[in-house]
Amino acid sequence: MPTWTSPPQLVALAAFYAQAQAQPDAFSDAAFVDAVKAAHWPTNCWSYVEASFAIIAPACLLRPHLTAELIALPIDAMIAGGLDDAGQVIAIGLACATRDDPYVVPGEEGKRWLTQVWPGLEELVAAVFLARLHQALAEDEE
Repeated sequence: MPTWTSPPQLVALAAFYAQAQAQPDAFSDAAFVDAVKAAHWPTNCWSYVEASFAIIAPACLLRPHLTAELIALPIDAMIAGGLDDAGQVIAIGLACATRDDPYVVPGEEGKRWLTQVWPGLEELVAAVFLARLHQALAEDEE
């Protein structure tokens, strides 16, 4: 699991991931998702995207059935940043895994998930992106 040394919320999340890996049934899915969400912090949307991928990748590895819910976090930020093409989402996630000087280092497990699993999720990514885009557009109309 990741070995973040800062900021404090990532240090706490790394410890949480280690505990969740050692005791898979120790946390409900709701508590698991809450811990992942709590590790995010306010920043510009594109830095948030990069940090979010580093944060959610180990979570998606530990609980693949939560992937659709968790990938909505970076996807929402991409939409806020103006992205309107679901076809670019996979490439953006891959770039976060391969960047020389990332905003947040995804860790080896995170890099592995982003480079090996993430590219195969095109249908899921497109479905989540379109749903979140429609939701964002509907909220703008209100």
